[in-house]
Amino acid sequence: MGANLDDASVYYKQQWANEMAVVFAKQKPNLDELINPQTADQTNRARLLTQKYKMDPVFMKEVDKEYGPLEWRLPESHAVYWAAKGLEVARKNPAKIKADDLITLRRVIYQSMQLSFQRGRLIANPFLKVFDFGPNLDIIPKVSAAYEQAAEEDAPNREHILTAHRNFVKDAVYFLYEHNRLKEAAQWYKYLGEKYPNKPLLDNKPESLPKNLSLDDYAVSRITEDVNDLGKDRAQAAIEGLIQSSYVNMTVDEDDRAAGFMLLARKVYDGYMSRIPKERIEVLGLPPFEELTRKIRDRMLDPANNLRFEARAVLRTKLRLPPESPPSMSGTNAPPGASISNQETNAPSVRASTP
Repeated sequence: MGANLDDASVYYKQQWANEMAVVFAKQKPNLDELINPQTADQTNRARLLTQKYKMDPVFMKEVDKEYGPLEWRLPESHAVYWAAKGLEVARKNPAKIKADDLITLRRVIYQSMQLSFQRGRLIANPFLKVFDFGPNLDIIPKVSAAYEQAAEEDAPNREHILTAHRNFVKDAVYFLYEHNRLKEAAQWYKYLGEKYPNKPLLDNKPESLPKNLSLDDYAVSRITEDVNDLGKDRAQAAIEGLIQSSYVNMTVDEDDRAAGFMLLARKVYDGYMSRIPKERIEVLGLPPFEELTRKIRDRMLDPANNLRFEARAVLRTKLRLPPESPPSMSGTNAPPGASISNQETNAPSVRASTP
């Protein structure tokens, strides 16, 4: 349910989100109101959680403190809960368990936390009536600790676990950079270099050791694959894609991520332009960066494109542009009616997206 290996995985996620929407009153989960319910509605929902789903909100809060913050409307959080429950029961019954049982439970925890890191945050898109998935960056220290604990406890698989840990930290650095959390990105990049100093950071590039790449170089390379050999068309396409991602994130109030995408766009642009010989600037050079941003901005704000009027209004406000005249409700870009699924649950749909 948490991953995307099944063709119907998005459907499963939608159904699970619908069920959890009932438990949490169609809002961000509040465990305290289920631990000490004050109203009839809270009491009914607490009973639903404990009797139908067999989950203890007190223990959920303990799990959230140790491994979270977790998004309890997503399935991977429940996987962490039940694995943690298994560890608790094992501690109380040490004579009935084997060492491999604990390793299996630890594996469920760190693998589910890895998935939660990658796409464990729900981002509401009020214009499309859907939830997108975003990375849960706040649990990075706890995911790293879970990997290290698993490597320590599972000696036969230690090297495999540490390889997975290294790949996780590489992603963590990039995701933090992408979200404009540059101080944290720098801290984890330093940790990566200290923990795995002789491991390359980029695929098929043995020279890409932490000591040879700056944080900026690493982040830009993750986007461009090989910034040194990037052609003009590919470079411009990559930069325009980053600019567009920045503006899209502005419309759903993901302002830190928007700033991170714009920073990456600028870095890719500067990196490409700095590698062009002066005598070839006229042929191989790109338009000024401000011209590229204006081009993408104007394209997104054009009513003939697919961005909804409300989203364009948000973008105009954040870019300090004058308002656009509202469209006719009969126009093709007017807010659509809710789907049957949404009418039944009053909850936004879930759709798959990359972090």
